[in-house]
Amino acid sequence: MPSSTQSHYDTDTTDQVVHSADHIALRLPLAGPTSRMLAYAIDAAFIVTIEIVVGIVVLAGTPILHQLAQWLEPVLASLGRGEDAVQDALQGSAGIFVLLIVLLLILQFFAELVYFMLWDIFGGGRSLGKRLVKLQVVADGGLPLTWQESLVRNGLRIVDVLPTSYFVGLLAMLTLPDGKRLGDLAAGTIVIRLETPEAAPPLEETVDVDATAFRFDRAQLARIGEAEQALIRQTLRRVEELPSEVASTVLEQAVGALRQRLGYDEVAPQDRRAFLRALLASLRR
Repeated sequence: MPSSTQSHYDTDTTDQVVHSADHIALRLPLAGPTSRMLAYAIDAAFIVTIEIVVGIVVLAGTPILHQLAQWLEPVLASLGRGEDAVQDALQGSAGIFVLLIVLLLILQFFAELVYFMLWDIFGGGRSLGKRLVKLQVVADGGLPLTWQESLVRNGLRIVDVLPTSYFVGLLAMLTLPDGKRLGDLAAGTIVIRLETPEAAPPLEETVDVDATAFRFDRAQLARIGEAEQALIRQTLRRVEELPSEVASTVLEQAVGALRQRLGYDEVAPQDRRAFLRALLASLRR
């Protein structure tokens, strides 16, 4: 999508409307909180599974497990001496437990940061959960994410997660009109639904009367590949919906590229659409 696109939010729907350089309105369907929460739940379960596996490997291969056993030994030894002894042992180990919790929270944050940034940059904005739920993170206007945008978006998860269970992020998604959490707001990103579009209707088989004036030999038709055929079909479909002055420009560009490919003579502006229909009909035959 061209970088010159302009966008605004349609207040009557859950879409972001993007206007491309040739004045075509494209709608990006915004994902709602429910689908985003489901996608995050899948990702979180996957992250925790990886963390457990890595934790087991680390504990089994380093002295950390022995150190943890030493920290817990006073608590375990006090279990047979009554409740007061247990409380005293817990109080003595409170600092260690608080430190462990803080370290685990920090490790969890960095695990999520790395996980989501890798998917954003190398997975096209689609983490494992988003792929299963059919969501995608993109920049405003539908452009792919940059690593800077991904860093800001995922770095602010530390705020969105407050005070627990992404309460701040969920509140932002419910109150902001475009369904953004704070990370999206700061980074200029949105989460969209990947809906399967309806198949484009086939082009009419009929050929304009003016189109019969164009003739192409076998050598010329052999130069037209799949890319050129797609250009013909897309142009014929698009010009039906474009303003007349924009349609004229699109036709001029498409016909010019195809004439150069074919080695064909100049085509009058009023005959360009007929030229495309005649070429498509010849290719079909």
